[in-house]
Amino acid sequence: MRKAVIDITSLNKLKARQEALKEADSFQYGEALRDVMVTRLLTCGPREMVNPVAKRIVENKTTSSMVVGDSGQLLGILTAGDIIKRIVVRDGATSETVRVEDVMTRNPVSLNPDDSVYRALSVLSVKGVKHLPLLEEGRPVGIVTLRQLLKLRYPEPMTFVESISSACDTADLRETREKLPELAARKMAIGVRAYSVVNMISLINQDIHRRAFELTLERLGEPPSGCCLFLTGSHGRMENLLVTDQDHGMIIADSADGVTQYSQYYMELTSEFSNMLVDIGYSWCPGYIMSVNPTWRKSLSEWKVQISYWMNAQVLNLTRFITVLFDSIPIYGDTSLFYEMMDYAFSELSKHHEALRILHEEEGHHKVPTGLLGGFITEKSGPHHGSMDVKKSGLIFMVEAVRILALQHRIRATSTLKRIEALVDGGFIHPDDGEYFEASYRLLLHFALNTQVSKHLAGKEINTYMDPNKLSPREKDVLKRAFKSTTMLKGFLASEFGELVI
Repeated sequence: MRKAVIDITSLNKLKARQEALKEADSFQYGEALRDVMVTRLLTCGPREMVNPVAKRIVENKTTSSMVVGDSGQLLGILTAGDIIKRIVVRDGATSETVRVEDVMTRNPVSLNPDDSVYRALSVLSVKGVKHLPLLEEGRPVGIVTLRQLLKLRYPEPMTFVESISSACDTADLRETREKLPELAARKMAIGVRAYSVVNMISLINQDIHRRAFELTLERLGEPPSGCCLFLTGSHGRMENLLVTDQDHGMIIADSADGVTQYSQYYMELTSEFSNMLVDIGYSWCPGYIMSVNPTWRKSLSEWKVQISYWMNAQVLNLTRFITVLFDSIPIYGDTSLFYEMMDYAFSELSKHHEALRILHEEEGHHKVPTGLLGGFITEKSGPHHGSMDVKKSGLIFMVEAVRILALQHRIRATSTLKRIEALVDGGFIHPDDGEYFEASYRLLLHFALNTQVSKHLAGKEINTYMDPNKLSPREKDVLKRAFKSTTMLKGFLASEFGELVI
């Protein structure tokens, strides 16, 4: 096992501070369904009679049975509601004379086990169903129900789910988005950790983007070919603070007759979508990383050519393109397009270690905002005189440094904490280092979000500039130790890339 690079004193200090920020009654809405799903599934065949299947449902104290084909693929679901609705109320029909295939719900709404609890709550609410099969390669591996999720913890975001799903225009979605600072303030006030709040904000922002795209499709009509909308940046990492701009792209399915004939439609679709997001409150991306930009709206085959060019030609903006690409997640449409694109991207990255070195060299310019005598380095003039940007000074560097390590080891997680966890699980960093980096990241995130919330409550412009002189001695100490972790992470990266053979 690797030797730890951190000092135990700093680790213990940060852990103690984390305990002080004890999390109140908090629902981990970003938790994967895999962690809460029921895996002991009741299954039956489509040609079975309903009666024996209904008896098994009762005996197993469940409310449904998965209907599967010979190869195990999901064909439908039989619920107690199906039996009541399609047999009990039907004249002359009995469970002894009716087959499962005659009353089951065919092609039920389903998700993947890696989707989030929040996404399941949203789908269950919007689709008006109570059972949600979870599939891998078309086969059921688990199930969650609305009752099960509601019993787990108090479902506060359901009000957001309902307001978003019922939104008819940008005004409705803007009203929902404008409630996020107050939600964050309430949660922080009762002691919910910043990461949980940020996770919740990110999930709600995703739902708003998804609904905005649906509204755009309602106006322009369904796409003439398959496509997938993906989010990137802090949206893709599920790390939204209170102020976020647009970061999204689109993959269009290749077709035998080409996609050029559909160019006008997709140009109008993405333009209207981006303008709608502006109306909702998401400003245009300064780097123009939006699907309205042809660079970020391509057919799958064009995406592969683009990725290959980025890697081989080493264009000036390579670092920006790589960081954006590998922080992406799909949110609407044919997700298989996205995963094929990312398979290709990781394959190309494996051939180009020099791309990671370029990323590392960019991060080498990072300066920790503490002086030789231990004081904080703040802005010397301007509107933020006496303050420092806690996001740019430490948080962003940790995000970017951890991303480099994750990509080096072909880790596909996008969130910073999941990347750290995967690095530890893979033996690429020492568990103590993983715990130290995680604690530092959580604390820097706390200071960034708390600064934004405080400015919102004071009626000021929301940003992450904070005055360190207003912190308590204890807060100053843990903040310095969190910043110290970025220095150690910088050294760790240097040692890693000193071993790379190009």
